[in-house]
Amino acid sequence: MKKKLASLLFFCNITALPALAQVAGWHYQAAIDSIKNAGFHNIVLSPEITAHLKTDYSDLRIVNDSGKWVPHLVVDPNNKTVESPGILDLPIIKNESTTTFTELIVKNKTTDISNLLLKLRNTEAERYCTMTGSDDSRNWFIISDSILIKPGRSVDSSTTEFNIQFPTNNYKFYKLFINNKGKAPFNIDNIHTFFTVIQSVNPGLSFTPIENPVTSINQEDSGKRSYIKLTQQAKYHFDELRFKISGVKYFSRAVELYIPQSGAHSFKNPGQLISSFTISNKSTLRFRVPITNADSFYLIIHNEDNLPVQIDEVKTFNSFHIATAYFEKENQYKIVMGNENAATPNYDLQQLNISNKQFLPLASIGVIAAIPQPAIAIISANNNKWLICVTIGIAAIVLGFFTYKLITEMNKSTT
Repeated sequence: MKKKLASLLFFCNITALPALAQVAGWHYQAAIDSIKNAGFHNIVLSPEITAHLKTDYSDLRIVNDSGKWVPHLVVDPNNKTVESPGILDLPIIKNESTTTFTELIVKNKTTDISNLLLKLRNTEAERYCTMTGSDDSRNWFIISDSILIKPGRSVDSSTTEFNIQFPTNNYKFYKLFINNKGKAPFNIDNIHTFFTVIQSVNPGLSFTPIENPVTSINQEDSGKRSYIKLTQQAKYHFDELRFKISGVKYFSRAVELYIPQSGAHSFKNPGQLISSFTISNKSTLRFRVPITNADSFYLIIHNEDNLPVQIDEVKTFNSFHIATAYFEKENQYKIVMGNENAATPNYDLQQLNISNKQFLPLASIGVIAAIPQPAIAIISANNNKWLICVTIGIAAIVLGFFTYKLITEMNKSTT
């Protein structure tokens, strides 16, 4: 019985290695509450979660009870858009043709275009043309001086199309000057342009930014500047700041936001400038800033010759984000977080159109805890080489012993 137990323990350790390796390098985990119904669910990325993630969410993973990754998407519903192709007719305001040349001028109805689609009667001829652009239809500027128009003949229609590609421009007028070389011109019926339509998935729908726990304030006024150190309780993500200010009734001050680049930071060494804005008694005192997860950051307010303002409160907010994944009923799942070397995973789920992601059932998570990390023994290479050899030798003996016992048990079973 003891022999069988030893063999079983050995193989349990071996089979557990893949699961342990799967989360190696991740430092935090939290169990996902029991899933009552199979299907897609959302996990709201709260401040407690973002405090353990990089700002691009690339180190977020969902793991099932077998230690395998579960594909997921990280979505900001406020910025969710879809792109669809569109086609726009461009009015021809000049169409003059001779055997020497054809001059076509079209008026642009949109902002940026990068193609002109010519619709013309079937032909096997080809011509070279020059393309220019203008904002007033008088002064023209070169776009391309050597375009070969070579339309392919349609087999099921009397018309064909030829698409001219060019660098994106926003001219109000475009001119095509086609060299006919003393021959008959093309019969061009109309001209279109292809463009991309970007539409919001949730028009008129807005998800409130998530407020982080309270931020502590340390302010010092010196000369013509005010120095403010702000400290978060953890490395919560934030991309918005909101202020409450007193001390001066009317004010308009330039403000700079700095993020520390090392552990040695102070009012004199606040770090890297990442944003500038103006606080004013006429503004909402709400400011979008580049996303960061600094637990300490600095504001420098330029008071010039004015009395300093008093910063009474600074709140940090992060845009609403959710993680969407498919869960099986009553299976066990957890999220793992915190890996500086992780890259954004490439799941097939990104190609699927999961409708109404923001309205899916919510999956809650439990308490976030540290993932136990394997202890690393630090051994002096100069003074303790013998200890390394002894350790390797013992490991080899133990492994050989269990292997021998396993083979013996298997031989007994067969006989």
